[in-house]
Amino acid sequence: MKRLSVVAISIFSLVALSGVARADQPARQEGRVWYDQNLTLAFTPEWSFTVMPGVRTEFARSREDLAGVQFLEFFIGPNYTYRMGNLTLKGSIWYYYMGYPQRGRMQEKTPYAPLVCSNNPLAGVYCASTYNFSHNLEIIPAAEYRLGRWSFYDRVIFHNTFYADIYNNTNPATNAGLSVNDERYGWGTVLRELAQVRYALTDRLGVLLADEVFFGIIEDSDTKKLSAINDAGKAAAGAGYNVLGYWKDGFRQNRVYLGIDYKVTPALTVTPMYMLEVDVDRLNSSDVTDMSHNLFIIVTYVAKMFEDKK
Repeated sequence: MKRLSVVAISIFSLVALSGVARADQPARQEGRVWYDQNLTLAFTPEWSFTVMPGVRTEFARSREDLAGVQFLEFFIGPNYTYRMGNLTLKGSIWYYYMGYPQRGRMQEKTPYAPLVCSNNPLAGVYCASTYNFSHNLEIIPAAEYRLGRWSFYDRVIFHNTFYADIYNNTNPATNAGLSVNDERYGWGTVLRELAQVRYALTDRLGVLLADEVFFGIIEDSDTKKLSAINDAGKAAAGAGYNVLGYWKDGFRQNRVYLGIDYKVTPALTVTPMYMLEVDVDRLNSSDVTDMSHNLFIIVTYVAKMFEDKK
C-alpha cells in the first residue's frame, strides 16, 4: 500500500505540473515508440551480465518537425543478485551510451565550415550537429519484496555523465575560459528512483504500475559556468545545462508506467507499457516543457549458463 500511495501522489503531482505548464504556454506533446532488447547471461544464481540496446522513434509532435529515430541507447555491465526468502536485492554497474539523431529538430546552422566550426571566435553559439552523444556510468541498487501475488520493487539509478559532445563553445565571452574538452569532459549525476507495484494475474502474466522521478544531484563543475548572450546583449547564466549533456540540480523529469509483462517461455519475457514522460525546463523545475506519450516495449531474454542444484 505504501508503494501505491507513492504512485498515486506522483500521478497527482503530474496533473498539477501540467496545470502550471498550461498557465504559461502549452507544453509540447510527442508520440513515441521505445524498444529495448535485454539479453542477460546468468553465470551463477548471483552473478550475471547484461547487454541492452534500445531505440526510440518519434511519430507525432505538436510543434516542430517530426524527428523520426530520435534516441539510441546501449547498456552493458555486470549484476549481482542476493535472495533471502521473499526479498531480492540486486546491484548493477553499467556503461551507458546515449545517442541523439537530430534530423528534423536541429540542423547545422553555423556559417563556418565543419573543420573550423570549433574555432568560431564570434557568435558565441554552439556549433550545431546532426548527431550528439554522451558516455555515462550507471550505478543501480534495487530491491524487490514479494507478498503472495503482489510484488513491490524499488530501483535507484545514479546516472553519471562523464562526456557529452553537445558542448562546442569557444567564444571567450561565454565559455568562462574553458576549452571544448573542458566542457565535454566532466562529472554530473542524476538520481532516478522508480517505485513499482505488480500483481501476478497468472504464473505467466502480470500487470504493473510504476512511477520514476529524476533529480539532478551533482552539477558538472565546468559546464555550469557557461553563459549565453541574452536579448540585451549581456551574458546570462544557464547555457551549460542541457538535456543532452549535464543537468542542473533539482527535479527535472517524471515518468509514469502502466503495462503488463508476459512470460513467453521461462527465459523470454515481453513487457509492453504505456509510459507518460513529463519534462521540465532545464533551469526552472516548475515549468513543464514536454509531455511525451510512449509505447514502451522491453523484451528480456535470460540465458542460464549453469545448472540448478538438485
